[in-house]
Amino acid sequence: MSNTVKKITTIGMLLAIQVVLGRFVAISLPTVKISFTFLPIVITAMLYGPLWGGAAAVMGDFLIAILGPYGYYPPMAITALLTGIMYGLFLYRKPASTLRVGACIILQSILLSVLLQTYWLTLLTGKGFFVLLPARLLQNLVTAPVQIVCVRLIAYKVCDVIQYGRLTKTSTDK
Repeated sequence: MSNTVKKITTIGMLLAIQVVLGRFVAISLPTVKISFTFLPIVITAMLYGPLWGGAAAVMGDFLIAILGPYGYYPPMAITALLTGIMYGLFLYRKPASTLRVGACIILQSILLSVLLQTYWLTLLTGKGFFVLLPARLLQNLVTAPVQIVCVRLIAYKVCDVIQYGRLTKTSTDK
């Protein structure tokens, strides 16, 4: 199989997983919803770089939105694009590092999820920014550690399996 065919197939499969996770798999707590849609985006960005990570995030955001009950709000695609790009900038062709993963997730949470996404929600709902901010902060305080652990324990291993067909020593030892 050529590299191009493998790349398109892998991105398509990760996109399908992202949509399924976004529509059907989440842990709902009283004040927080933990979703795992970030994981396929991270894996795409780790394997193929910031541009493919951003593109996959936008495509997944669009598909999840049109399949859901609320519809699509295009400005939120900017957050998705920047999220995929940020994952790629931090994690593409970089050695496994909990510090790097933590910095990536924390910056993404603060800049994109808390600040930018809250701004889009302000425009969409008409509620004040500072009214929405506490709930967004709480959600990210809960989800950021979960994301860091998932990326560190799952994403690197999945990337090794996709790239090499097996787990490498670096993915399991660090």
